[in-house]
Amino acid sequence: MTTMQTHVVRRIGIAANAAELEAALMRLRSTEGRVPQALWLHSYAVCEPDGRFGLACVFQAADAATLQRHADRCGLPAHEVLPVAHTLVEQAFAPTRVYLVRRRHAWPRGTDLGRQGAVARRVADAVIGREVSWLHSHVVREADGRLGTVCLYQGIDPAALARHAARAGLPADEIVPVLGRVVVRDASRNAA
Repeated sequence: MTTMQTHVVRRIGIAANAAELEAALMRLRSTEGRVPQALWLHSYAVCEPDGRFGLACVFQAADAATLQRHADRCGLPAHEVLPVAHTLVEQAFAPTRVYLVRRRHAWPRGTDLGRQGAVARRVADAVIGREVSWLHSHVVREADGRLGTVCLYQGIDPAALARHAARAGLPADEIVPVLGRVVVRDASRNAA
């Protein structure tokens, strides 16, 4: 039996409007079970900087190649396929003013990430706690072997998240609003 690993699949700017975004989600649903060893857990719909809509999809899969086959099958590009090294849950998902913050190639080792995470938590609590609240993060392995993150924060606006990142010494390569969350299945119930 193949070991399944959690991945984040980033689909950037795949829809111009809500109808196209719904059609993309329907294509994902129609592919359910058609690609062996690709299990869709949930997705975050985001508004890209150019006004288009995208998705950050969380899957359990045998490997990145399986998710590329899945992308080909459903006709939705996989701009990034990132293996999740660890998921950090700070708070349950909040339904309002949630942003996806992408930190690319930020840490060479997990110990660096742990130290930086502690600094980020202190900055958020002490300096801008009313503006930013960390919900959870997926630690991903970048193609170059370094670690990055796909984080979800509740915040008053993108500028507050950028200030938080700057004060904590963290990159914030991408800050996009999350429009909603599509839960296909609960990952904790599917853990094997």
